[in-house]
Amino acid sequence: MGTTATVHRRKLPKTGNEPSAKLSAAKTRALELARKAQAKANAAAAKVREGLASGDSDSATASERVQPSPALATSGALDRPVRAATAGAFAVDEGNFAPDPVIARLTERAAHPMAAPSWKSFRMYVTNHPDISELRQVGLRSMMEAHQSLRLALAAVAASVVLLLAALLAYWWLMPATADADSPYATADTEQLSSTAADQWEAGVIPSLYQSDPAWGATVYGQGTMADTGAAPTALAMTYVAVTGDDSKTPADFAAWATDHDATAAGTDTITNYLAGAAADFGLALEPVELDAHALRHAIVSNVPVIVVTQPGTFSPVASAVVLDDIDKDSRIVLHDPSSAARSAKSWDFDDITNAAASAWAVTAA
Repeated sequence: MGTTATVHRRKLPKTGNEPSAKLSAAKTRALELARKAQAKANAAAAKVREGLASGDSDSATASERVQPSPALATSGALDRPVRAATAGAFAVDEGNFAPDPVIARLTERAAHPMAAPSWKSFRMYVTNHPDISELRQVGLRSMMEAHQSLRLALAAVAASVVLLLAALLAYWWLMPATADADSPYATADTEQLSSTAADQWEAGVIPSLYQSDPAWGATVYGQGTMADTGAAPTALAMTYVAVTGDDSKTPADFAAWATDHDATAAGTDTITNYLAGAAADFGLALEPVELDAHALRHAIVSNVPVIVVTQPGTFSPVASAVVLDDIDKDSRIVLHDPSSAARSAKSWDFDDITNAAASAWAVTAA
C-alpha cells in the first residue's frame, strides 16, 4: 500500500529579506539619475578645459571645480573627472591667478641655473638679483635713501670693520713681545731658582730674590701669580732690604700693596706708578736717573740700588724691572733680575741696559 509524502511549506515573515519590486525600481532609477548627472559634469569640465586652453576669459572665470552629485559621491562604480595637469606657467593677463611676488623673484633669479658649480655661474646667479639691477640703475646713494634696511645693513658692516680693526690694534699693542734668539736678553734658565735666605739679608747688600720662589711664587698677583708677572714687587723688596736691612718684609708684602691699590698690570706706566706709591708707604724715596751711561754709572758707584723699569720684549715678554747692583772690573753692570737667575749671573754693557730701559730710579731711605 503506497504512502503519500506531505510537504509543509513554512511561510516566511515579511522582514525585508526578500527584495521588493518597488525598492529595485527606485534604486535603478537613482543610479540612472546619477549617471546622467555625471555625464553633465564631465561635459562641463571638458568645456572648462577647452576655455583654459584657448585663453577665453569667460571660460577661465567659470573654472570652478565641478563637484559630483551626492548620489555619485556614494557610488564607487563611477569615475571622478580629473583636471589635466600642465607644466607651463599661467599668464597673468589671462586672469588665471596673481603670482606670489616672492615666487616671481625666485623665478627671475633662476634664469641662470647652477647646474655645474663654478665661479661664473655663481656670479651670474648673484648679479641677476633684482636689487643688483636697481643698484645699477639708481646708484648706491639713491638706493640707500629709499631702503632703510640697506642703510642699517651697511652701518652694521662698517661698525663690524671698525671693531675688528680695534681688536687687531689692541691685540698688537697688548701682545707680549719676545726677545730675538740672538738678543742678549734671551737667556734661558735651566736650574731651579733659589733666593737668598732671609737670615742673610742685611743693609747695604742687595739680596738675590726671584719672583718664582716657592715661598711667594704662588701668591695671586693681577690676572696670574707672582711667578708670572711679579717682577716689580720683587725688585722693590730687594731694594728695601738693601736700604733698611729689615728682613720682616718679603716680596709677598709688596705684592699685597699692589693688589690693594690696583697696580698689578704689567705695563711700564703702571710699574712706574706702583714703585712711586709703594716706596713712599714703605719708607723709601725714589730719585729719577737719566737713561745714559754716565748717569747710571754715577748712581751705581754712589752705593745705592737702582731700579730699572724695562720695556716689553727685553728682559721679559711684558714690562718688568731689574735692580742694578755694581760695576765689575770690565766696566760692565752687575744686576739682579727677579725673573731669571741666568741673566742675574752675567754682566751687561751699559748700552744693553739703556736700550732696554723705560725709566730708572735710585732708591734711598725717605
